[in-house]
Amino acid sequence: RLQDDVGAFAWRHVERAFREDFGKGPDELFARFDRTPVASASVAQVHKAALADGTAVAVKVRRPGLPELVAFDLTVMRLVARVIALIPSARLLAPVESVDEFGRAIRAQIDLSIEAGNNARFAKNFASDPDVAFPRLHLALCSPRVLTMDFVTGAKVLDAPRAQGADATRLAKIGFRTLLQMVFADGFVHADLHPGNILVDRDAKVVLLDLGLTAELDERARRAFAMSFASWAAGDGKTMAKLMAEFSPSAKVRDYAAYEADVIAFVGRYLGKALGEVQVSTVALDMMNILRTHRVRVNATYTMCNVAIAVTEGIGKQLDPDLDLMREALPFFATLKAAGRL
Repeated sequence: RLQDDVGAFAWRHVERAFREDFGKGPDELFARFDRTPVASASVAQVHKAALADGTAVAVKVRRPGLPELVAFDLTVMRLVARVIALIPSARLLAPVESVDEFGRAIRAQIDLSIEAGNNARFAKNFASDPDVAFPRLHLALCSPRVLTMDFVTGAKVLDAPRAQGADATRLAKIGFRTLLQMVFADGFVHADLHPGNILVDRDAKVVLLDLGLTAELDERARRAFAMSFASWAAGDGKTMAKLMAEFSPSAKVRDYAAYEADVIAFVGRYLGKALGEVQVSTVALDMMNILRTHRVRVNATYTMCNVAIAVTEGIGKQLDPDLDLMREALPFFATLKAAGRL
């Protein structure tokens, strides 16, 4: 229910945001503006409206007082992270750096003008993909507190097989392919891919919403992350261990042979497993234990990407538990390698 059913805030806050950002109230800017929101989440709520030409739009309005609340929460989180970092083994998981990365992403998420820029960037990255779409924006009615976009009619991705007769396996493959492109090809990732943010429209396209929370990898990080996962998908634990050790911010691994053996065993445990046979949290904990044991520090750049991967894998498991993600990933990484991007 937290995906889109958080308690709504009062109409007066909506009207105030419009008057302060556009100089006019919503009733003056739209032909119709429904006062009751169709969805309400932690950052904003969404109202259905219509433009003067009759175009149905979704208007996202940020919650009042959010920047101050987020600043306080992040301060508390960082204090806790600094305490956790006093534990040597926990310090390897980069708690302070991970909170800082999370804070950067959250601060960007509450500025809806940044989300508008993210929308344009994602739309460009996926312009050639016939199965993936992003809502069209109406920039004249966008600001740091307001985002106006085409209203998308469809079903949530987990409801689409029942409600629309959509092919669940196809949806799982599209979702996984989309994530692979974001993380390993583009280095620009939608980091809030829960089921409420993924719709299947009337044309069976997968439409991604709520584009404020993102993660970005520079070229070096993208390539290293991609090569590590490509090695995992190919069952090459030796190369995966080498890449993770080389990209770690920590010092050289003291017993490299033992570390390499543990990573090879890790790869073997999950190779060829269907989604339904794998628990995402178990895999993550397994790898974290290996890194902690051998004092290989996690790079904070990967924190948000790992969250996106785990959530997307969870959705895929509900759509098709028989899907073998590693087998699905191999052709993608082969294409990247052929293009010289690995």
